[in-house]
Amino acid sequence: MKYKIGLEIHTQLTEAGTKLFCGCDSNYRKYKPNTNVCPVCLGLPGALPVPRKQPIILALAVAETFNCRIPESMVFTRKHYFYPDLLKNYQITQYEKGGGMPVCLGGTLKYYDPDLDLWKKVKLRRMNIEEDPGKTEYSEGNILASEFAYVDYNRSGVPLLEVVTEPEIPTPRDARKAVEYLLLTMEYVGAMNPRLEGSFRVDANISVEGGERIEVKNIGSTLDLERALRYEIFRQRKIVEGKGVVERETRHWDPVRGITKSLRSKESEEEYLYFPDPDIPMISTEPLLKEVRKRNITTPEKIMERVSRLGVNRRTAWSLVTIKACAETFLEAVSIGADPIISSRILAIDYKGHLRKSGMNLYKRKNWPDPIVLKKISDLIRNKVYTYDEIKYNIIPKLVNDPKMIHITLPEKASPEKLITEVMNEERKAVWDFYQGKKEALDYLVGKVLKKAYGKAMDPKKVRKLLEESLYKSSNIY
Repeated sequence: MKYKIGLEIHTQLTEAGTKLFCGCDSNYRKYKPNTNVCPVCLGLPGALPVPRKQPIILALAVAETFNCRIPESMVFTRKHYFYPDLLKNYQITQYEKGGGMPVCLGGTLKYYDPDLDLWKKVKLRRMNIEEDPGKTEYSEGNILASEFAYVDYNRSGVPLLEVVTEPEIPTPRDARKAVEYLLLTMEYVGAMNPRLEGSFRVDANISVEGGERIEVKNIGSTLDLERALRYEIFRQRKIVEGKGVVERETRHWDPVRGITKSLRSKESEEEYLYFPDPDIPMISTEPLLKEVRKRNITTPEKIMERVSRLGVNRRTAWSLVTIKACAETFLEAVSIGADPIISSRILAIDYKGHLRKSGMNLYKRKNWPDPIVLKKISDLIRNKVYTYDEIKYNIIPKLVNDPKMIHITLPEKASPEKLITEVMNEERKAVWDFYQGKKEALDYLVGKVLKKAYGKAMDPKKVRKLLEESLYKSSNIY
């Protein structure tokens, strides 16, 4: 049974510095409730909105990145609805009808599918800048179970960029990948930090053949987006197959139970009573675009192409690119002479793995090695002073704890042959198990040799090879 998926992705321009129409801080998370507010973002009578330049610059930069058709002028409109977190009873946004004009029309959201090693595309309908409403918190944690709610207006007026796709996303997984790539691109552009709590929300629209469109509101993670879409496809198909009717409505995603629940009937666009905001004049985009084009804006796609041209395989290149701090470290190291193949393997595979195990923040640049240190390490491997595995097991764990490590020296090398003989004499049962066909015994013996060599450099692959040779030579004894 066929289905259609379209997304409305609400992304905060967290790096704007101010709210959209006033000078209050866009980084509202650090304030006590209802203290990061002013007459404008509280919608008090007589307070007039004044568009701030930086949020619009960032929105135009994102629009340029996705090859959008940017109009000569943009017009802000009022979208009317009534909810406690919206003090004015209307939201200032942009719309392509009713006399409005958004920051961009059309465009293409390209996104990478690493499983298929393929770039895919979905058409964009529009991008529009709008103000975020306040934040509603429920006494029981969700709207369905709570008797009352609290409203914090610190977020009210924070600039949002809403990205609306056409209903042509092929699968729930593609929806997830598309949103993840959009967020990654906006981070590279310098528009947002997608890891901040509440920095993006997705409204997913889905309909199966023979049913009306359903909107699932306020999905807060890309994983939940995929899960919610899979559930809705299943739910709607069951209704249609049972000769029931899927009626148009808005639903809520419950991530704990993994289901969607009905919230209300879906409003039509006419009910929002869109019209141009009379308090905000038309804004010319040409002078703002000139500023955008002076910036050195890059994208994950461009970085990946650059890394791939250095001979790095695409899977490793993508692993580098998905962490901006990792990609920047790699490119700086290569620019001063580090070997790209060795450096990419260190950063994208082993160093990243150790960072995760240690619980350190992968996205902070200070947690990644100094490019000069990375060059020194790659030179040691390239010049065959040490093997890659000797560096991997003896240096990288130390480097994670001290990314600016000045002196790169391995401990004195141990004699693997001597240690292997000692272990084989001490672990006779494990040796016998190996001869009985229990291959896991070999892993056990390798571990014992490495443990004996603790504090001294040793290549685990070399140990395994020598141990196997010793075991086969001694097989006639057992």
